[in-house]
Amino acid sequence: MASRIKMSDIAKELGVSTVTVSKALTDKDGVGAELRKQIKQKAEEMGYVYNSLPRNMLEGRNYNIGILIGAKYLGESSFYWIFYQHLLDTLKLTRYAGILEIVSNADEADCVVPAFVTTNKVDGIILLGQLNDAYLTMITTKNPRCIFLDFYSDIGKRDCIASNNFLGSYNITKLLITAGHTKIAFIGSTSATTSILDRYMGFCKAMLESNLSYDNAIPDRDGNGGLYEEIALDEGAYTAYVCNNDRLAGRIIRQLARRGIQVPRDVSIGSFDNESSAVTGGIGVTSLEVNITAMGESAVQSLIQYIENPEYQGRGRIFIDGTIAVKQSIAPPATL
Repeated sequence: MASRIKMSDIAKELGVSTVTVSKALTDKDGVGAELRKQIKQKAEEMGYVYNSLPRNMLEGRNYNIGILIGAKYLGESSFYWIFYQHLLDTLKLTRYAGILEIVSNADEADCVVPAFVTTNKVDGIILLGQLNDAYLTMITTKNPRCIFLDFYSDIGKRDCIASNNFLGSYNITKLLITAGHTKIAFIGSTSATTSILDRYMGFCKAMLESNLSYDNAIPDRDGNGGLYEEIALDEGAYTAYVCNNDRLAGRIIRQLARRGIQVPRDVSIGSFDNESSAVTGGIGVTSLEVNITAMGESAVQSLIQYIENPEYQGRGRIFIDGTIAVKQSIAPPATL
């Protein structure tokens, strides 16, 4: 008996993707009229038999992807909301839909299983933003088809897609050094996330290369991740700061302004995320813009491979370069 013709067979014959064949045969958007006609003709020629049962029953999938974000990140900035929207835009180009769940601080601490996992609503999960190790262990055990996005970890041995924070911070710090600064501090709690630690390490490399003191990391949060209201800046000791993100940079700018210290007249600042001056105290801060689009596309691509290809071995850690948006926050030291 001849084997049953599959959509992938039609796709191979025409040199298109299986997703394109599926959209054409089910009359969904995203396929041109002429190509749709060719696909249907080829399906008929090959003897393809369309099965009207729901696809999830046929293939054992829900065609939903879960997106988990820690509540602690959403209150800190709009960055992850923007990231989430980009993920939804990317998923629109696939057969999958996105379902969001926000992980409260309590649920993270208690390792509460997300509802979309307990109800088997998702085929895979994108964890956007780093959660504690116990939570990562729990979620990768409950559903091993996971991707870590904007951080990395060896837990679960999953693909991890992150910005090249090391290189970005190195380049930001070099801009400050080139402007003449030798007394520079990094602001960010290095134990909080892999992103912050990598940014600090990039800062250290740039400082070391210029024979400058690099052991200048000022924490911005407590051991539970709660942000400090005031940062211990040790004003007068430094002429420039590399801030972990633009929200923090804005807080630093306002804190300094209350003491009559102006950016960039008295102090220079470099940062990350390239948010608007409304976030950064009315000052345009030179900042690294993370390539959210490329990171989201890479995460979705990897996760679909995990879901659809049992033999997929993963790509490991993928670091994606960002670009520096040069603004007004860096000037030569006031003492020069």
